[in-house]
Amino acid sequence: MPDERVAPFGVLSGVHVLLVEDEPDSRELLKAALEYTGALVTEASSARAALNVLRSVTPDVLVTDIVMAHEDGFWLLREVRALEHGGRIPALAVTALGGPDARRRTAEAGFQAQLTKPVDPWELCALVARLARRGAP
Repeated sequence: MPDERVAPFGVLSGVHVLLVEDEPDSRELLKAALEYTGALVTEASSARAALNVLRSVTPDVLVTDIVMAHEDGFWLLREVRALEHGGRIPALAVTALGGPDARRRTAEAGFQAQLTKPVDPWELCALVARLARRGAP
């Protein structure tokens, strides 16, 4: 019997993800899982770098760490929503902050979903697939 927790290869085929994570090892792990399932991943190592990418590219889903050096994921999402095309991009928060207060805060900030670190790669892919199918908030 196949493992139900393993995302099928190709489930994210054609989905463009902007991945924002300032920690290189975490960024590489998340990118590998997304690419394994077929996503096209554009990486950014900071919120400002992501904002620069968004000036020329509109991803299907934004996946961003919340706690980063300098500007955090909340700052990034406010800036994204201010862009002409930014309101249409579903956003997934990835954070070490857990519990109901953290979930409430990310939801109030405009994130459609949240994952708590350490991230299950297959849960990440399933959420990105759901957000990409659902489209804009």
